[in-house]
Amino acid sequence: MSARLPALLVGATLAASRLAAAADAPPPARFAIIVGVNQSVDRDAALLHYADDDAAGFQELFRTLGARTYLLSRFDENTRRLHPQAVAEAHDPRAGAFAQVVAQAAADVRRARERGVATVLYFVYAGHGNVEAGRGYLALEDGRLYGADLEREMIDPIGAGETHVVVDACYSVFLAWSRGPGGAREEVRGFSALGGLAARPDVGLLLSTSSARESHEWSEFQAGIFSHEVRSGLLGAADADRDGHVTYREIAAFIERANAPVPNEKFRPDVYFKEPSRTGALLDLRPGLAHRVELGGEASGHYYLEDARGVRLADFHNAAGQPLHLVREAGAGRLYLRNADADREYVLDPAPEVLRLAELRPQPSSVASRGAAHEAFSLLFSLPFSQHDVDGFVARRAPAPEPAPRRTRSLRRPVGYGLLGLGAAAGVAGTWAIVSALGLEHEGAGTQARDYDLNRGIDRRNTAAAVLYGASGAALAAGAWLLFAPGHGAGGAPALGVGLAPNGVGVGGTF
Repeated sequence: MSARLPALLVGATLAASRLAAAADAPPPARFAIIVGVNQSVDRDAALLHYADDDAAGFQELFRTLGARTYLLSRFDENTRRLHPQAVAEAHDPRAGAFAQVVAQAAADVRRARERGVATVLYFVYAGHGNVEAGRGYLALEDGRLYGADLEREMIDPIGAGETHVVVDACYSVFLAWSRGPGGAREEVRGFSALGGLAARPDVGLLLSTSSARESHEWSEFQAGIFSHEVRSGLLGAADADRDGHVTYREIAAFIERANAPVPNEKFRPDVYFKEPSRTGALLDLRPGLAHRVELGGEASGHYYLEDARGVRLADFHNAAGQPLHLVREAGAGRLYLRNADADREYVLDPAPEVLRLAELRPQPSSVASRGAAHEAFSLLFSLPFSQHDVDGFVARRAPAPEPAPRRTRSLRRPVGYGLLGLGAAAGVAGTWAIVSALGLEHEGAGTQARDYDLNRGIDRRNTAAAVLYGASGAALAAGAWLLFAPGHGAGGAPALGVGLAPNGVGVGGTF
């Protein structure tokens, strides 16, 4: 018996007992704040193409499961045609709109609590992340949301009984803690010692990336890779034991298994999770399972589900002998379940509450490959997923906070102000030279030698005044340009840097 098997058994037993207790309680009211940001406040960040599609997809998922949703995203033309309802309801993903949405959600949650209803909040973000001084943040179009901001400005004011944070963004794991960078890096064996969101017992975390890896999108999915995998699992594909709950362990194992065949790590998003203390469940599927599709264990393989718009709703690959159920959105119209391996598709009519794949007749199907990343991403979901993968799943350890990158010291402002001061001083000196020359002109006439000396003095002062006024104008113009002109170079500011060069120590700067 391996050393970690008893710990796995104990963890599974505790999770099962918590889920059983949750199953006996009345269902909570669910609220979901969903944010999709294609254009970051950081203008050097690459423009994303499908964060708005991901936001609309998450809204449809949570609506299907009976949640009250609040949506912040700016939609491109293609997404506007595919998701008109989302377009009609969405706020712009900006700081002011975020504050308004939080206030609205807080009022709704407070009303539910006053009526004796338990509450659960979901915060789902797809877009850009970054790290500053060891603190991770999520980008809005005009601001940044740090982990502490999510606590102070969203989680605490709303006051739900439990909060689940799902993030598809670079550096997202750095949202989990409040501790800044320290000395030597050490491996972190758990989130709870890091403080911040990670230490809160009422908060669960499902985070996608740990470093500067790109947030990957794929045109086949018309979505971010991680976001599509999360939605696929939360529709039921990750519910390996089919108890109607998707646990954090199940969704993490599902995503890891989907990504495992991709050989290049830069195309594989990492997944980190931290369960809330009350329950290991991320999502209760039971409100949506009345309207579902059932696959028996004999129908194994890689399938994907599309709607009549061509929107790819979910991918999964159930192992032989592993049955599976998927929630269908009521009133969504006809769906198409395609077998990616056998070139077959099943038409799922909207009317029956429960559709069993064994009772349906397949039809021929063909899907064209497109996109430069197709060869790598087409390996996603090529491995089968089953309860065995959940049982053997080993949670990824959280990385230690990385030291903040050293920033070169900006000289733009001090140099600019210095030049303004120099220009002013030169102007004063030039004015003194003119006044002094005028004073010499008014001195009484003397001998010829005396007049000659006075004339030479006047000429020297006039020349000095001209030079000083010229220097004053140049200094004032240069100082004003440095202070008020748009930035140039990296970061838009002058900087001085010292570093190692091939032949010794090098010094460089930008203005």
